[in-house]
Amino acid sequence: MDAPKNLQRFLKKLNDQGENAILIAPAILERHSTQKMRAIVRMGMNENRNFGYIVATEKSVHYVRPGLLWDNVQTISLDKVTGVEYVDEFLTNTLKLATGQTVEKIIFNDEKDGINFYLYINSINRK
Repeated sequence: MDAPKNLQRFLKKLNDQGENAILIAPAILERHSTQKMRAIVRMGMNENRNFGYIVATEKSVHYVRPGLLWDNVQTISLDKVTGVEYVDEFLTNTLKLATGQTVEKIIFNDEKDGINFYLYINSINRK
């Protein structure tokens, strides 16, 4: 899989732990973004700067914000996901992952990436 250069450090750590990335897409978490950041993503103007990435493995979904010295990573185990919904409203490209009482909203740069993640996570949840 062809991955961005600034994500290589995290992917190496995943490989060292025995996990392989299945899907990678630029995205932001709604709770870690400002209204301006969400507008930039929705308008597709963030080609030169990515605010973060979503990485799916066989076991988890990771949100990664690459940094100069270290990466900020949040992980959601796929066996803890109780619901998944893709919001297909005007330019939102938002995936909602529910884990118990908590709902995490992930905003994708491209709707195709959001749909691919939705289909993957939904197929894992059905098993």
